[in-house]
Amino acid sequence: MNTTIDARGMPCPKPLILTKKAFSGLPVNGELTVLMDNETAFSNVKRFLTDHGAQLACKTTDGVYELSVVRLSAAAPSAENKTDSQHVISIGSDCMGQGDRELGLLLMKGFVSTLKEIEPKPKTIVFYNAGIFLTLKDTPAVPALRELESQGVDILVCGTCADYYRKKADIAVGKISNMYDILSVLTQAGHVINP
Repeated sequence: MNTTIDARGMPCPKPLILTKKAFSGLPVNGELTVLMDNETAFSNVKRFLTDHGAQLACKTTDGVYELSVVRLSAAAPSAENKTDSQHVISIGSDCMGQGDRELGLLLMKGFVSTLKEIEPKPKTIVFYNAGIFLTLKDTPAVPALRELESQGVDILVCGTCADYYRKKADIAVGKISNMYDILSVLTQAGHVINP
């Protein structure tokens, strides 16, 4: 029996949440169809399914993404309820602190550049709201963020924020993510740093 999730018109992360719920109850060789009209949601759902070993077929018609999914194996043991002792950095602005904007920009640039020098490295850096501007092409923070990424630091950029600011095409580092994954990372962290 093929289950269909019609997530057209739903903002991210709702399509991902519905897909995760349906996929968790899907037996091996079970089939699922997911319909979406949001590119960010499509990317996040596709990544989730790929990471969980699903067989996928994708097609796009008139702006609607259709994912045909076959579950190939039983789920691996979930680590979702385990607290990670590593820290996560949550950046919601391109400025650090309150007060003078020019000083805040300078402090944030120094903060990001210094991250690559400290130990232990953060497990993940999350960028949301105006913080996503630090991940854009030609931004001074990008070389340091790329170095951190090459050292194994996961960089998540809020897809809803990138869409809102119309900057998705300018993201130069990290991966476009969603509020479900961002919240999962934050709640599983040993501690969260908000510069």
